[in-house]
Amino acid sequence: MDFKAVLRETVSNVDGSLGAGLIGLDGIVVDQVSAKADFDMTIAGAEYATIVKSARRASEEFGIGSTNEVMISTERTTMLMMTVGKDYFCALAMNLDGNLGRGRLELKKAIAKFEKEF
Repeated sequence: MDFKAVLRETVSNVDGSLGAGLIGLDGIVVDQVSAKADFDMTIAGAEYATIVKSARRASEEFGIGSTNEVMISTERTTMLMMTVGKDYFCALAMNLDGNLGRGRLELKKAIAKFEKEF
C-alpha cells in the first residue's frame, strides 16, 4: 500500500492542513506528508506517541474502553490523532481555522485503509 498517497489525499481534502503522518507507538514515523515546507511530522510524531500511549493506558486503567482519538489544541495548531490497530496512530495537524469536522472524517477514511494493511 502507498501510505504516502493516502496521507496526501487526507491532507489535500482538509482545509487548513499542515501535514499528516502514520506513526508507530514507538514514535517512529512510517510515512508522512507536509503541506508546508517547514512542517516535519517526525519530531511531532515522537512526542505525541507518548501522549497517545498515556491516553490508552489511562483509559484501560479507568475501565472506560480503549482510546480511539486524541486531540490537542495549541496557540497555533490543532493536532488530531486516531489509533490504527494496536501499534500505530495517524496524526493530522491543522491550522486553528482548519476544518476539524472534515479532518476527523478524512482521518477515519485513511484509518480504514491502513487497517487493511495491519
